Amino acid sequence: MTFGEYQKLLNQIEWNCLINIMKVIINENEAFEKLKKILISWNDADSEKSKNSMDYFIEQLIYSKWDRNRIYNFIFIYVRNNLSNLDYDMIPEKAIDYLSDIETSIIGYCCPSCFLKIPGEPLDENDLIAYVRENKWKN
Repeated sequence: MTFGEYQKLLNQIEWNCLINIMKVIINENEAFEKLKKILISWNDADSEKSKNSMDYFIEQLIYSKWDRNRIYNFIFIYVRNNLSNLDYDMIPEKAIDYLSDIETSIIGYCCPSCFLKIPGEPLDENDLIAYVRENKWKN
């Protein structure tokens, strides 16, 4: 086994372990409460850990079979409509900035390698670009 094959195997094992401990997120209310906690607890001093928490949350949505359209509607509409002014006052600016980066990866206003990866979507880069940027994922 080559080193590259070994690394690939380790990555697959890590992913399988992660999936086994992920909890399915059923509805927007539950997702909102989790995301709000992540945003409010954002630690600028340890932004890497905070980013990892946000990334893990997004992976939970994907693992829970949320498609691009549902994630988009949740972040762009549901979260924005349900965060209060007090919530916004408690959320650090860097947390909102990172959430905006995730929004960008959902709608494709970034390089294709940064697109949010969701199972069942085109694997070919050109097909994925067309699918995302032409909004073919919106129902």
